[in-house]
This record gives sequence, structure tokens and C-alpha cells, in this order.
Amino acid sequence: MPEAIATTKRKFYKALESLNTAPATRPGEPAAKRVRRSISTTSTASRTASTTKAPNTEDVVLRKPSNFSPWSHETFLARLRTFSNVSLWYPKPEAISEVEWAKRGWVCVGVSTVACKGGCEKRVVVSLDYERGSGAEVEGKGRGDADDETEGDSESLLEAALVTRYQALIVDGHSATCPWRQAGCRNDIHHLQVVRPAIWQPELKKRYQSLRGLDGAIGAIDMTTLPHDSASSLPPEKMLTDMPGDLLGENDQTSKDAARALEVALHGWKGSHDSGNDLLQCDACFQRIGLWMYQPGYRQSHARSGDGEDDDSANLDLLELHRDHCPWRNSETQKASGTLSGLNASQILHRVLSTYAREQRRKSDELQKPVRQLGAGEQDEEADVEAPVSPAPSREDVEKQDKERESKLKRLKSLFSIKRRPAARSAVIVRSQ
Repeated sequence: MPEAIATTKRKFYKALESLNTAPATRPGEPAAKRVRRSISTTSTASRTASTTKAPNTEDVVLRKPSNFSPWSHETFLARLRTFSNVSLWYPKPEAISEVEWAKRGWVCVGVSTVACKGGCEKRVVVSLDYERGSGAEVEGKGRGDADDETEGDSESLLEAALVTRYQALIVDGHSATCPWRQAGCRNDIHHLQVVRPAIWQPELKKRYQSLRGLDGAIGAIDMTTLPHDSASSLPPEKMLTDMPGDLLGENDQTSKDAARALEVALHGWKGSHDSGNDLLQCDACFQRIGLWMYQPGYRQSHARSGDGEDDDSANLDLLELHRDHCPWRNSETQKASGTLSGLNASQILHRVLSTYAREQRRKSDELQKPVRQLGAGEQDEEADVEAPVSPAPSREDVEKQDKERESKLKRLKSLFSIKRRPAARSAVIVRSQ
């Protein structure tokens, strides 16, 4: 028995020594790969944390958020804004216009160059220019109108072929894995919300207030606006009179300058300044108009210099100066539905504001409607007609009327009086005793 205990002790100490002593490294095996044994919980936790965090810090790749948001009107306008620089992008046919490229996620990054920024990063150069052979130009001289027409037909056919090619590249120009190749913005993405009061009221107020700072610039300009009639569109002077003062943010809304500012704002323009110049700017098509070119003094000096144009060119057409695809001008881009179908955004806003002004006037008349008084003519007519004089009631009639009133009051009191049974009350008392 003592010998068995001694053997067990030797085995125990031997096992304990093997735990505390690092084993010998095998030949050809790196020492770093040998796991050190330790009973310390702190060192074990630190090794576990280091082994779990290291792969994450090495494998994480910082990626920019994808630009694929075909449902967003804001991001669509942000892409469309990149095409507003006339030095980088000139007007193209409708099938390959800047609107079609922006609907498929393209932005303008250079001269007639579009790119899918934030997506597949593909680039496409959109150029309708083509090389003409010098021999064809020489041979074409002196051949008459027939050759000119033939050359014009060939050029139109070549341009149509280029348009078809770039129209396909709007989709196929993306890589096979790019989401913009699979889907684009809906057709009515350029539609402007000009019916919901929560949207058109603050936007109209913002444009109106920006234009009030340009009263001197727009006061003397000849403008062409939408026609106003009493049926669907009120004139701006009438709108300002009927609308509440807090809608546009000021109380002085009866001046001529206020009416002109409202007229310009209803066509989608807002006022801005650039290098000391007064401008009109549209946030839907990003068109910019310099107001100095439409001032009377500018026209006179331009005419004296010998470069003058007709008076029609100095007229500020608030509708036609928008770009062709702008929803303030183009009803196809606005894509209104229901009773407003076929109207552009400016026509719709005129109708909406006219209806709003008439409704506000009606409510104001109902709240402030005084007691109807007779006019002077009506008073004179009734003065001529003498009312019949009623005889004074006698004492007996007065007493009779008093008795009738007392009898009516007694009948009313009897209807509301509650009769209680004395027997039932006594029975209740007996039960309680």
C-alpha cells in the first residue's frame, strides 16, 4: 500500500513538471508555431482577442456607397446638374439627351463624356461629329442643289445611325454586373410636385422671396407670361389680394413689384447673383438667364453699336427660356394625370394657386361677413311705405296672456316632476329595520 502511494505521487509530480516545462522543439519546426501552455487566464484572453481581431482589420475594404437609386428624385437632379455646363455638354437629340443618360445613372465628367460614378466606373464619349472626306467636299463643289440634297440625306442617315448606337450604349455601356444595366429611373422621375400644399407652398415662398431682391432688375423688363383668365388662372395682382399675407412671408403684397415677382416665381424661376450680376435660375433644368440682357438701357446701347437685334429678342419669355425637357415648360416631362393631364408644371401651379386664392377669399368673407344692412336706396323705399300701427293691448288682454303663460309653465313643471310612492318607501324602511 505505501509503495502504491509513492508510485502515484511520482506520476503526479511528473505530470505537473511536464505542464510547467516547455517541450523541446522538433528539428525543422519553427519555434513560433509551438503553442505555449499557460494557466494564466489573462494571457489566454489576450491571445484570443488578438487572433479574432487581426483578420477583420486586414480583410475590411472601405467601399463608397453605391449610386444606384433609381427611385430618388434628388439624386436624379444631382446627376442632371452635371450636364448643365455648356462647355462640357451641348444639346443632343431627344433620344440621347442628358435626361436619358441621367435616368440610367450617368453623369457628365468631361467634354461630351459620361461616366457611371460610384457604380461600374465605365465611360462613354458621346460625339455626333464625324470625319468628312476632303475628296467629297471637292467633288461636291459646283454640282448644284441635287448633290447638296444627297449629301444632306447621307449626313442625316449617318447622324441617325449614331443616335441609335448611343441610345443602345445608355444601357449596354454599363458593365454586366452594374445594377444600372438592369434597371433605370421611371419615366416620370422628372415630375414636379406642384399640387401638394406641403411642397408647393414653401417652394413658391422661397422663389418669391429670392425674386423680391431683384425688384430693380425685373421691374422694367418686358415679359411674356401665360395667359390669365378668370376661369382657370387669376392674374397675380388678384392672387396677392386674396391670399393670406403669411403665405409668402411678408405683408406688403399689393405693389407692382410684388406682382411681377410672383408672376416669375409661378413660372419656376428664382433669383440669384453671380459676380455682381442678377440672374434667373431654374432648379429643374438648371437654366440660367442674365437679366442685364433684357434691360432697356442694354438694348439701346446694343443697337447703337450696330449689333442690335429685333425688339422681340429683348422680350423675356418666362416659359420658352426653360430647356426643352424642363417640366415647367414640357407637359410630356411633367406627366400630369387626371384633370391636369396635358398641362406643364407652370400651368398646373397657376391653377392651384388661383383655386387656393379663391378659397381663401371665400373663407375670409364668411368669417368677416357683417350683419346685412340695407342700402340707401332700400331705406328710402321703405320709408315711403308706412307700417300699420298696432293698437295697444288692454288690461284684460295682458292678464289673459299672463294666465296662459302660467298654465304653460305648470304643464312643463309637471312633465319634469318625479312622483314617489309612499308605500314603497315605507316597505324599504321596514326591511331595513
